[in-house]
Order: sequence, then structure tokens, then C-alpha cells
Amino acid sequence: MKFATFALLGILLLGASPSMKAADPAGSSQVVLAFSGGSAFTSDTTGICIWYPLLLGDLDLKSLFTGPLFGSPVTDKEHAYFIWVSDWSMTVLPPNKDFPDFNFLALVPAGTATIYYINRPDLRDWSDWTNRSTWGEPVATFTRQAGLFHSADDGTTGPLTTTAVLVSSSDFTLNGKPFNFRSLIPHGMTCYELGVGASEAGTCVATGQ
Repeated sequence: MKFATFALLGILLLGASPSMKAADPAGSSQVVLAFSGGSAFTSDTTGICIWYPLLLGDLDLKSLFTGPLFGSPVTDKEHAYFIWVSDWSMTVLPPNKDFPDFNFLALVPAGTATIYYINRPDLRDWSDWTNRSTWGEPVATFTRQAGLFHSADDGTTGPLTTTAVLVSSSDFTLNGKPFNFRSLIPHGMTCYELGVGASEAGTCVATGQ
């Protein structure tokens, strides 16, 4: 049986810009992020999720990704300044006659996630996803709230909606300006994701009080 993977929460990665500064929290339900990524499975029901922002405030792609010298940015995890990393698991539920259109239901328990930032993405070593020592500075940590994944094709494709709560964050510099997640998303984030096989993409909005 195939299982769709989960980004398990996108989260606000705010750049310092004239219209969206680290001191200005995003408004409730404001779209702040679009993301893409994938997972490496460690078993049938566990894995490591990595995604990267494709849209972040009003930053352009060159503020999110590096690329060839004087060339266009490359939008993948190997060239992303920011990555979200989360170990996840799921509990597959038995068949439910009350949901005949969904032949696959799974609870995704709460967990943790870390945002890493590095100004030289080429220095990251992707040979071992359990060794994150080269992935950059951990600038924020989050608690992922539980969610329900449902699918009509044995878990290959389906949506997941969930939230993240900011647990800790630290100051760092982006584009020469101060940046801190706590100033931007004090109440966290709600994300709407679609998983397709081992890939996922989604959009996130700021959570209100």
C-alpha cells in the first residue's frame, strides 16, 4: 500500500522587507507562505519531511533560493536558504463504513519541527537525513498539532490541514536586516497541504488569537 507523505505544516518564514518587517505580525488568516517539498520514509508509517518556501511575504525568489552565478534561482531544497524539517508518524485507522469515499484514513500525531537557515545552501550534506549538522542555523522550533489525512486512492493522494505553534526562536539576519519568527507569528500558522506520492505542496495562513 502506498502512503502519501506530509509536509505537516508550513509555517511563516518572513523576510525583512519594507511592507512586512520582523516587528509587524501577520494579520489573522493572512496568506504568508506557499511551499513545496517531500519526505524520506523511515518505515511504512514514519518519515522525515523537508519543505521549502516558494512564496514568502513579498520576497522575490532570489531572496529564497540561490542559483548559478548571475543566473536565475533554482527552486529546490538543494538551493533553498530556508528549510523546514520535521520527523513525522501516522496511525492508520481501520476501514470506516461512514466514510465510503475514503479508503484510507490516518491520524498524524503532534510532533516537532525546526526551521534551518543558511546563506550557503551548497554546504548542506544530503547524504544522511538523520545528520543535520550541516543544514544551517536552527532559527525556530515548532510544535505540530495533530491532523487527519484522508485519501480515496489508498493513501497515494490526499489533503492534510493542521497548525503549528511557535515554541522558540532566535534573532538572525536576512538581507542585512533583523529577523525573528516570534515577532511575526506569535500565534502560529494553519496550513492546507496536498500530498501526492512522496511530494507535497500547500499554502499557509497566519493563526489569530
